[in-house]
Amino acid sequence: MSIPNYTPSMLATIKGYDSFNKDVATEIAREIGKSPRSVIAKIKSMGLPYTVQRPVRKDGSAISRKADTVAAIAKALDMELEDLDGLAKAPRSALIALLREIP
Repeated sequence: MSIPNYTPSMLATIKGYDSFNKDVATEIAREIGKSPRSVIAKIKSMGLPYTVQRPVRKDGSAISRKADTVAAIAKALDMELEDLDGLAKAPRSALIALLREIP
């Protein structure tokens, strides 16, 4: 018979929380002696809602795809996205500056 990776008391500790994210998983991991990645995997396998931490740039700004920025430009200019084909190849900083200048 194999020994379960998580004991009933460990599972009870996890179920004692009402929301889950990376910080909560790290806290639980310290409490039960597991790695945060293991706890996150267990939370997900238990079907509990886990909020993924979105990556950010070094300056703290949110990471967005250039395609999303081009779509925002098209919407701001009331144009079709196809009309701006190729604009996604422009530098990110130029796209953001362009979007910022649109009234």
